[in-house]
Amino acid sequence: MSDAKTNFVEKANTVAKDVFLAQLGLAGKAFEQSQELAKLTEEKIKATEAKYKDLYAKRNEIFEGLVSRGEQVQSSAIAKFEESKEQVVAKINETKTEATAKLESVKSEAVDARIKELRESLESNLEKVKGLVSRKSEDAVATEAAAS
Repeated sequence: MSDAKTNFVEKANTVAKDVFLAQLGLAGKAFEQSQELAKLTEEKIKATEAKYKDLYAKRNEIFEGLVSRGEQVQSSAIAKFEESKEQVVAKINETKTEATAKLESVKSEAVDARIKELRESLESNLEKVKGLVSRKSEDAVATEAAAS
């Protein structure tokens, strides 16, 4: 029995050693896989970081482009405002000149019409005065002739 016991113990030792080595192999395999996984994760992090930096740089480019475009729009709007302001001022001055000329024309026409009216009235009154003077002189002549 001693042989059987020895054989059993040797077999148990061999099985225990094999189990230990299998666990050690499993730990080694897990370590290697974790190393590969860490390496892949690190590569993905670096790739993601590169993409982030690229996007960040592009964001800055886009933002700066929009700022530049905004400056162009602003100067264009100011130029158009100044141009339209000058046009409005010129149009106001032109309208003012036209209105003044029209007012002078209307004034002149009104004055001319009033002068004509006064002239006609004066001529009419002058004719009346001449008629009265001539009657008075006829009356005076007739009175003198009757008195003589």
